[in-house]
Amino acid sequence: MEIPYSMKNPIILISILFFFISLNGMAQDKLSEDAENTTEKNTGISLRNEALNVFLDCRWCDRNYIKKTIPFVNYVNNKDEADVHILVSRRITGGGGGEYTINFIGMGDYAGIDDELVFFSNVEETRDETRNGRSGMIGMGLMRYVARTPLSANINISYENDESSEKELVSNVEDDPWDSWMFRIRGTGEFSKDENYQNRRINGSLSADRVTPDWKIEFDAAYSYNETIYTSDLERNYRRNWSLRGLLVKSLGPNWALGGRASISSDTRPNYELTSSFGPAIEYNIFPYEESNEKQFRFQYGIGMVRNNYIDTTIYFKTEETVVRQYLAISLGFTQPWGSGYFSITGANYLHDFALNNLSIRGSINYRIYKGLSINIQPRASIIHDQINLRKGEASAQDVLTRQHDLQTEYSYGLELGITYSFGSIYNNVVNPRFGNTGGGRR
Repeated sequence: MEIPYSMKNPIILISILFFFISLNGMAQDKLSEDAENTTEKNTGISLRNEALNVFLDCRWCDRNYIKKTIPFVNYVNNKDEADVHILVSRRITGGGGGEYTINFIGMGDYAGIDDELVFFSNVEETRDETRNGRSGMIGMGLMRYVARTPLSANINISYENDESSEKELVSNVEDDPWDSWMFRIRGTGEFSKDENYQNRRINGSLSADRVTPDWKIEFDAAYSYNETIYTSDLERNYRRNWSLRGLLVKSLGPNWALGGRASISSDTRPNYELTSSFGPAIEYNIFPYEESNEKQFRFQYGIGMVRNNYIDTTIYFKTEETVVRQYLAISLGFTQPWGSGYFSITGANYLHDFALNNLSIRGSINYRIYKGLSINIQPRASIIHDQINLRKGEASAQDVLTRQHDLQTEYSYGLELGITYSFGSIYNNVVNPRFGNTGGGRR
């Protein structure tokens, strides 16, 4: 029998043997890789089952950032699936920063294990610095829960001592060179034009605030000018307004406060060449003010003198007048694990004629009905009988269409309704920022 030529050539023979050996090695590697993947998958499933389930209830938090910096928990989409419900509420501080109250609410096997931490952000901090500090505080608060899970063996706690910097908080107002004053300046301008319209808009504001446990002082100045020119017939339409406002409040214990308001302004739309007012007010909160991030039920009464100088003669044939106005406002606000809400009712009238009165109601409810189903309701309504500033005579069609002048009405109301439903996998730990917020996809 003749031996094939390929078998006579040693190089070809070695190549064939190497090929079969390589195939066998690749098969072995594939089996090993599959085994490792199966082990890693089973380990991942085991870790997920052992990890803490957390429901993060914070509308303004950077969730992707928190998931990256706190990867040792499961982030679930439904509160009912959670071991810990993290509820974050926010208040603006006197220095212009934020006070974030972070409530940790144990659920299921962790029921009754609750905690509350507070994080303060500085107005000079960047968004990244604020979210980093807030995320760190959330991570620290989770430790007491993670310590009860097998994943606690993988947690290491360290402290970085930066001796080169002074990290001592200002202990009292006397140590602050600004004496707790905070100033803000803002300004915007806009110009646009096409074949039919030309628009110019200028806005500017200045504020100065001082907030301490005993006093609250606020000053605000604002200017706004908006002009539209119709190129076809060169008609001009504009609204100009400016204002100066001040607030002074003295704390009278945990539930009472006494204050006063003063303002002076001008606005072409409501027919005010110049209007000024000042007067005292008193407020009582059924709950202590320290609990305002969770609940508040406030009653406020105020009375003040109002001086009006009108641009055009009013429907009461006035070009100027001085009147006294009083108001009573009742407001209720709360933040709870199931949602948050705010409701207020305000009644006001002029003392020289009680028929000149106003009653307004406003509310906002964010309610989680069940798991991923939540609703938002914002009703408002007003009964209006106090428009002493209205211009005498009929409004032109242009005034009606462009809303450059206030028009007579006895009521106004509105309702905003929103509903959200999310469903699917209860776990949501993965972060993928690709194609995020580019304007062409879902935000």
